[in-house]
Parts: sequence; structure tokens; C-alpha cells
Amino acid sequence: MINRIIKCIAALFVSLTVLSVFALTSSFAQTSNSSVQKPTRIVTKGVSVGGGLRVDIHAPINVKSRGLFRPGKKAPVLLYVHGGGWIKGSRDKIYNLDTFATRRGYMLVSVDYRPVPRTNIDGQVNDIVRSINWVRKNIGRYGGDRRKIVIMGHSAGSHLVSLIAAKRVGGALRGVIANDVQAYDMVAYGGMRGSLPRVYAAAFGYNPKNWIRWSPVTYVRKGPRGGLPPHMIMYSGSNYERRKILANGFGADLKAKGARVTLFDGRRYSHGSIARGIGTSAEVTRAVERFLRQAYR
Repeated sequence: MINRIIKCIAALFVSLTVLSVFALTSSFAQTSNSSVQKPTRIVTKGVSVGGGLRVDIHAPINVKSRGLFRPGKKAPVLLYVHGGGWIKGSRDKIYNLDTFATRRGYMLVSVDYRPVPRTNIDGQVNDIVRSINWVRKNIGRYGGDRRKIVIMGHSAGSHLVSLIAAKRVGGALRGVIANDVQAYDMVAYGGMRGSLPRVYAAAFGYNPKNWIRWSPVTYVRKGPRGGLPPHMIMYSGSNYERRKILANGFGADLKAKGARVTLFDGRRYSHGSIARGIGTSAEVTRAVERFLRQAYR
């Protein structure tokens, strides 16, 4: 009888121990799951657009479908062209643009283009236009809105997006953000400097015909009035007076053809920090944010 009682107590003790371990494990699992951060964006890298070129797509999480009756939202597209003096650079160099864009419900698409001397500026324009056309045709599959595309570049990328818009080869664009370059009018730039620096010479050469051929202002001035997208032209404090004159001169030519132009005087920023400031500097971020809200309406 006593042995039977002892066995019952032992069995009860084992059962209580198992239940306690199970409860502790469940509690730990719930705590661990609650501490896991939910993804804030969907990143798809290295998508081929043909011609040996690729794009990286950074989409806000709300483009993802959550069931038959909860489809994802279509995100406006910010297509970014990196800098690097036309001779180098990578689509990976996006500063804070992925976070800036996706937090605001926009999709960032960072694109490739071949460097000089593998191609020339005409070839670079063609590479970027290829990506724009691919985005317009395919971005809906990734949750992007093909009707709402703004192209943006920094440094050499700023020149290239301006040239694409001026030549009207990028299709219907909601806007252009040109962030800090001096190559809008190469004849004026060369005259102000007296000579071209090494990087500019490598890309544009020393033939003034090519300076004219690859200057965005050439196509704005000879083009018809109307049909140009809104432009935001940003310039930094690096060689401030010259950048200010060239940026404002290009802005005036765009306005003369009926384009809406927003100028951002970034005298407090360097050539690098005006790019890094999008998403980190309240002043720069607000200015870009305001332009995009109006462009995407």
C-alpha cells in the first residue's frame, strides 16, 4: 500500500515537472518571436534588364499582397543613377536613399551603366534609358507604379538624368532630381574654369563639339516649349559660386521652355554630404520630400 502511494506521488511529480518545462519553453518562444523585428522593405538585387545591365529594387513592405482581398499597394518609383565621374561607380552606392524612399511608401530602383572608356556618354544615356524602359514595362510585377517614375542622379548621374530629360528620350516622367553637378553647360563650365579637370576631360574630351553634344542645355534650348518634366536642381557649397551660376542658368533655360523648376541652395553641404543628407539632414530631406510629393500627385 505504501509502495503504491509512493509510486503515485513520483508519477505526479514527473507530470508536474514536464508541464513546467513545457510552459517555460512556450513562454520563451513567445518572447523570442515578439522580439523579432518585422521586415520594413522587400529588396530584390541584381535583376537583369538586358545588355549586361542589372538593377536593384528596394520596395516598401506594403506592396506585398496579404491575401485575395488585401492586395498590395502600387508604389511610386524613384529611379536612381549613381555618380562616379562617368568613369567609375556602382549601383550599390545609394547612401540613405533605400530607407528614405521605402519609409515614405516609394520604391527605389538603382541602375547600372557602363563606365567611360567602355562606352561614351551616348552609351551611358542608352544604358539608363534601357533601365527606364524596363521599369516602365516590368515594375508592376514588383509592386511599382509604372505611371509614376521620377529619375534622380548625383554628380555624374545628375548630368545623365538631366541629359535624358532634355533629349526627351526617357518617356513620360513625373520629375527629375539633379543633385550637384557642373556639366549642364560644358562650354560655360570650360570657359569659367579655363580648362577641364582630369575626370571631365576623360568623359567629355577636348573637342568643343562634344561639349555641346553632351550638354543638357543644348537640347533644352533647341527643343520645343512644353513637355519637359518638373526639375529639382540641387547644388552644394563645393566651388559654390560656379555651381550656383551653372545650376541657376540651367534652371532659367528650363523655365523658359515651360518646365517647373525647384532650386535647392546647399551651400552648407559638400558634394558628398548633399547626397548623404537625403534621409539624414532635415533640411535636405524636407526639400526632396516636398518635390516628390508634388511630382507623384
